[in-house]
Amino acid sequence: MLPITLILLVVTSAFAAPSVTVTQYNANDIPPVPDNGKPSSSIENAFDVLSDGGDTNIYILTIRQILNDLANQSDSKSQALAVGQAIAILGELAYGNPGDACAAAELVNAYTSGNKAATRAALGNFIQSLVANIDSLVQLILNPNSVRYSSGKRGNCVGGGRSYNFEAAWDSVLSEADPFLSSLYNEEYCAAKRLYNAFNIRSNNVGAAVTAASLSPVTKVVQRAYSTLANLLRAIGNNGNVIGAAAAAKVELLRSL
Repeated sequence: MLPITLILLVVTSAFAAPSVTVTQYNANDIPPVPDNGKPSSSIENAFDVLSDGGDTNIYILTIRQILNDLANQSDSKSQALAVGQAIAILGELAYGNPGDACAAAELVNAYTSGNKAATRAALGNFIQSLVANIDSLVQLILNPNSVRYSSGKRGNCVGGGRSYNFEAAWDSVLSEADPFLSSLYNEEYCAAKRLYNAFNIRSNNVGAAVTAASLSPVTKVVQRAYSTLANLLRAIGNNGNVIGAAAAAKVELLRSL
């Protein structure tokens, strides 16, 4: 029986899949994406520096790619949309234990209700949450353990901000989208809906952040503060003057309200 066994082994190995060698590198040895003059490279590098890919699901990764595609567009709205969403998402991914998404949910509900006074108040709170995100991102760079081993911001709202007018918000976003970019917006809507319906808090929070940051009032504020916010992401991703860039971005965000 031995000769037969040897023949079977040889035949089996002939049809086996080719072997694969995996070489691991230290993340610090991987160079940043070269600056292409648009915020896409800054967004990609900032995500690499600040977020843990092992804790990021496929739908968050999908949105990350959509941000890169939006940031590579030539119009200011698409670039501002990508930058604003990036800061909103990175703020949700910074903490080891996710907090609540009250500011995002309250803005969505106020805006979709048509109540202008409530929308103004909620917009101010959401922009303040982006300012807080900037502080968290700076702290994550300067003292990682102080953020990784702590919890995100808490709020006093129903369900921790994970129940809001999702469909109405995206109806508004999609109705105002550039027809040439409708496929990107629809893809982001589908990914955000998966996060909205997910069974874990971090995914829910990212879905709320993306949805709120996509609304027209937020995009307009971000457009006014765009240069400082893009510079902040560039500083984060390329080991620049993060403290100075963060200070300028916060001032300009609040001024843009």
